[in-house]
Amino acid sequence: MKRACRAPALVLALAPALSWADAPPAVDHQPALCTVPGKAISLCAAISDDGTVAAARLYFRRAGERYYSFVDMSFTGISYCGTLPPPRKKKTKAIEYYVQAIDDQYEPARTSTFRLPVEPEGVCEFPPLEETPERAAEIKVFATSRKQGKKLDDGFLKNGVTFVPVKK
Repeated sequence: MKRACRAPALVLALAPALSWADAPPAVDHQPALCTVPGKAISLCAAISDDGTVAAARLYFRRAGERYYSFVDMSFTGISYCGTLPPPRKKKTKAIEYYVQAIDDQYEPARTSTFRLPVEPEGVCEFPPLEETPERAAEIKVFATSRKQGKKLDDGFLKNGVTFVPVKK
C-alpha cells in the first residue's frame, strides 16, 4: 500500500504561523528613458514595507566603470527620491543605476540595473531633472570601495557635490 504524502498538509497547517513580517520591502521604479549633460538628475521609486523602510539608496556609476557610488533617497510624501550629480558632457555616455531599500528587519530589496543614456538637450525629450535648486546644490555621494579614492568620478560635475570616501 502506498503512503500518502503529508508534506502539503503540514505546510498548510504551519502557514498561519508563518509571518510576512520578515518580507523584504517592495521597490517599484519606472526607469527614465534618457537625461541631459550638465544638470542634476532626480530619480524616484515607490517603496513600501510591512514594517518600516530603514534606508533607501540610489546606486549609480558611469557606464563601464567598476564601482558604484550611492546617494541616499528621502521620502517626499509619495515616493523616495534621490539626486544624482550632473553628468559631464562628452565624458559620460550613459549612467547605470539601481534602487535598493532595506527595512527595519535588515531585509534588502533592489531593482534591476537600469541604463540611463546621456543625450544632448533637444534629443532627450523628458529628462528626469532635479527641479529643487537646494537639492541640486547639496548632493552627498558615498563611495562603495576604497579604490574609488577621495573624489567623485570625472564623468560627473563636482559643483555642489560632497564626496564621502570609504574610511580605512
